[in-house]
Amino acid sequence: MKGSRQAIAELLRARKYPEVLVTFGAHRKTVRSLRSLLYAEEALVKWRAVSMFGWLAAERADLIAHEVDRLIWSLNDEAGSIGRGAAECLGEIGRKNIGLVQHGVDVVIHYIEDPETCRPPNRNTEILLGVLWALGRLGGGKPMRVQKVMPVLLSFTEDPEPAVRGHAAWSLGQIGGPEAKDRLNRLTQDAGVTLLYENDELNEKAVAAIAQEALAHLNR
Repeated sequence: MKGSRQAIAELLRARKYPEVLVTFGAHRKTVRSLRSLLYAEEALVKWRAVSMFGWLAAERADLIAHEVDRLIWSLNDEAGSIGRGAAECLGEIGRKNIGLVQHGVDVVIHYIEDPETCRPPNRNTEILLGVLWALGRLGGGKPMRVQKVMPVLLSFTEDPEPAVRGHAAWSLGQIGGPEAKDRLNRLTQDAGVTLLYENDELNEKAVAAIAQEALAHLNR
């Protein structure tokens, strides 16, 4: 499995998503190797694995249907430990095929509503960023999916951590709404910086730039 995992990582770095199935076969063993890359030390590989799950949701939903429950469970309090990349995967899968994760949307929303999981001092910032990103993917074009959590999402634009403010801004830019524009305008001079994954690329971006791009997207 280690060899296939490394080879799949190489294909993901090159954004060769269909080739993963061509090379390793359209079966569960390949998906298990892909899931293990959600824990890759290299951030870009982890994020490209998320994108690959989205690609599978659109092209070969049958291969990942059994993985969705595992992802949902790993984001649930009862799992004991939060699964790395689980929220991002659910968000990406939902963006491409909401029918696969309909029952998982509430789990993502519950995470961000719980102050014990998303507020200092107990929060895991990496998981929180993944949830904020997932909300943007789930709510993009379909804001009603995440409407109940909008007040909480808006509050993260005032978080002390720039990465959290940046991801909240990006998410609001995907979802939209009058309140989103107001909060984004407040961030257009924010000098904080974060790593952000969008359009299959992971780049360092200023919070101000994220907010400005989000506003431009909403105004189109």
